[in-house]
Amino acid sequence: MDTAFIIGNGESRNIFPIDTLKGNGVIYGCNAIYRDHPMLCDHIVAVNPEMYDELAQWHNNGKESPRIHSIHDISKWNYICDGDLDQDVPNGLKLYRFWRGGDHKRNKPIRTIDFSLSRGSGMSALLLAAESGTKNIIIMAFDIMGAQQWEMETPSRIQNNIYKNTSNYPDRASMKVYLKYEWMYQLRQIFRKFPTTNFYFINRKEYLEGNPFLRWYFDQPNAKCGIYADLQRWITGYRDDIKWKKL
Repeated sequence: MDTAFIIGNGESRNIFPIDTLKGNGVIYGCNAIYRDHPMLCDHIVAVNPEMYDELAQWHNNGKESPRIHSIHDISKWNYICDGDLDQDVPNGLKLYRFWRGGDHKRNKPIRTIDFSLSRGSGMSALLLAAESGTKNIIIMAFDIMGAQQWEMETPSRIQNNIYKNTSNYPDRASMKVYLKYEWMYQLRQIFRKFPTTNFYFINRKEYLEGNPFLRWYFDQPNAKCGIYADLQRWITGYRDDIKWKKL
């Protein structure tokens, strides 16, 4: 098959029947997706040890199962492309690889986070698919912004995950402020690392248009954006009719 689907656990996923992806490409899921869709994925990635242990104990009771991947199965690539300098920042952005911040109100010290060192399940699944050599990779339900963006005039930070407040998921009202920058940095670096792969980022239009940073990260010629209706066109054989969205 020439297509891989990377399914995130953002709440926008609820508006698309993801079981219809079966048979249309290789499917990569993340973390607890097996709880609702035990037979959907070909691969499930969990870099958090506790979440991986949950997956390993389940493994579909020994039946035909997806292949599960821990952090030890993920590429050692550090998201840095040839020629990158530590302080490189694309035009239009104020930060890129490094984030520096803290919370004075809670007496938390200022700290610096290097996104090239961060490892999350979603981006690890995407990297796994990219390294497989698949020609077309569709990324869906990576909402990046907080929940209910369509109700917000400014970017939302409401915790956004289908499995929030369940076992092995944090009980948080708000998303960590730096996560959106981490995810977008790693997305762009993967696009750059694999220039002959076509990447299609699918989400609700509110998460595409409501993210003021996204266009600076999706500046690569092999990255396109679309909405869930475009994903439906893809799997029903009308991919040539899709008019990909310009940010």
